[in-house]
Amino acid sequence: MTPAATTTTKVICTECRRENEPQRIYCHNCGERLDRSGVVTQKKVDDAAETHRRLQKMMKGPSRTRQNFFVAGRLMLAAAATAGLVQMALPPEFPAPIKVSAPVQMDLELENAILKSAVLNYSQQDVNAYLTYRLAGKKKALNNPVLDFERAAVVFKEGTCVIGWERSCFGYPLYSFSSYRVEMSSGKISAVNNGGWIGRMPIHPAVMQFADIIFADLWKALDRERRLLTKMGSVAFHDGSVTITPSTTTAPAAAH
Repeated sequence: MTPAATTTTKVICTECRRENEPQRIYCHNCGERLDRSGVVTQKKVDDAAETHRRLQKMMKGPSRTRQNFFVAGRLMLAAAATAGLVQMALPPEFPAPIKVSAPVQMDLELENAILKSAVLNYSQQDVNAYLTYRLAGKKKALNNPVLDFERAAVVFKEGTCVIGWERSCFGYPLYSFSSYRVEMSSGKISAVNNGGWIGRMPIHPAVMQFADIIFADLWKALDRERRLLTKMGSVAFHDGSVTITPSTTTAPAAAH
């Protein structure tokens, strides 16, 4: 044990030898200024011990319980990310490719329907055959350096239309879908997003409004059909089919 560590906690006056409390500066008996070097030494020893204890605590790192908590958290995040990637990579239920030599000319029929006020009815297969025919010559524009465009298809359900595309990345197929319902806004048809999927992983509608940009090149390729549809009076989706009704005000204006 060092001499500093054995220093008494009492301060002894050098004049009258009276023991004083360590916090006193002057002797309680004679008023002589006290020698407080021993008290200061003791304080320095205590501070050094406290510093050493804190350094040891820092070197030991977090407690075992805290370490286990962080390890478990990292494992849960990794598992969630892996599950999400697996869902994105899994092939969903997607209509099989259709090969039709003479598909319905939907764009021309839409133009005639506007002029003659005719109601159009198409099956899901009719629309998918038209998409295959229409987009076959636009694959070069739909491709990008990483993803190659393969095909697009629709699935009609009561009140909604799900449109999706298949792309390939180094030969591996990737799928994206977006679901829409039709609403009338200021006398014009507008599509409202209901959400979507990447592979089999569902995407919330609030997120899909921003993620819908992945379909931008497809909408551009089908711009003519979209503009013709906005001139119609209504579009009603049913299970496996769609009914397109012209606007009552469009036909006279077009005929004129």
